[in-house]
Amino acid sequence: MGAFIGELAALGAASCWVITAMVFTEAGRRVGATVVNVTRLWAALVILLLVHVVLFGSWWPSLPSEGWWYLGISGVIGLALGDQFLFRALVDAGPRISTLMMTVSPALTAIIAWPVLDQPLGWFAVLGMTLTLGGIAWVVCERRADAPGRTYPHPTRGVLLGLLGGVGQAVGLIFAKLGMGSVAEGTMVDPWSATLVRMLFGTVSASLLLVALVGTRTIDRGTRSTGEGRGRLSTVSLLILVGAIFGPVLGVWLSLVSIERIDAGIAATLMSLSPVFILPVVRIIEHEHIGPRAVFGALLAVLGVGVLVAFDDGGDGLAPQDDETISMERSSPSVRSRGSDPLVKSRALDPTSWIEPSRT
Repeated sequence: MGAFIGELAALGAASCWVITAMVFTEAGRRVGATVVNVTRLWAALVILLLVHVVLFGSWWPSLPSEGWWYLGISGVIGLALGDQFLFRALVDAGPRISTLMMTVSPALTAIIAWPVLDQPLGWFAVLGMTLTLGGIAWVVCERRADAPGRTYPHPTRGVLLGLLGGVGQAVGLIFAKLGMGSVAEGTMVDPWSATLVRMLFGTVSASLLLVALVGTRTIDRGTRSTGEGRGRLSTVSLLILVGAIFGPVLGVWLSLVSIERIDAGIAATLMSLSPVFILPVVRIIEHEHIGPRAVFGALLAVLGVGVLVAFDDGGDGLAPQDDETISMERSSPSVRSRGSDPLVKSRALDPTSWIEPSRT
């Protein structure tokens, strides 16, 4: 059993993202996506601060100002805006389609990284992106007007919001890479510290957005009526707490265990199986109709992510690099603390975003 700890941890992380998607969907139906996003960000921030104190003995990481700004922008775009779109998509189109739409994030990250980070795309990367986008399109274009089971209020809008969520995650990850790459030579930052900075800025920004929406009376208030229990504060609080625990605590920890023990490409592919794992869950809990097309499309999208990650050779024509440089670049955009363990990649706190491997 010990030989498969890395693989089991990756599968466990993928299962955690399924749980968070389901509980945040139900919470969003009761109180609205904006309230859920802000509340779970505050819960995650508290958890991160406590973990940071336990691990490093301090509340705040030590970063140069440039790193703070880049990571701060990453938190605003990826966590405050990107996850706001995602949580609204969970309500509008359901957890299955929303989770599937987020598989576009690695492809978009690779595309943006080409001009911004000078990380060219190889042929296998293009193939992987094509498979992922093809799988998503195959599912989204399915006509389900007469299909039995649960229907969602605004499926088309949900697909568009899910796509915007993927864009937000991709852009946020690029800024995270820039922020962690700006750290002075010889001073490295642990993945938890970098995520803490992102979470801090994301939480503040999402809270300001909530205040603005309340002030203009344009805040979404969920789709459940009061008679259906929309206003049960204890239920919503429990749902958000469960989502925060399975996301920033168990999900991130399992992803770190997986990346540490097995090849990064294999770990990333296994952790991307959430759109497949969620199929029986939504069939049982949401009573959603799952046809062969939905299964095939999800498998195709995950296969594309696997090809994109596992066979990414960083493009053609790159100059040879020494072993130390290659080791640093292939490990992760996350960086380490003074005297910490070797570099590891980390899944971001939000259950649908993750720090991609460097594409150089």
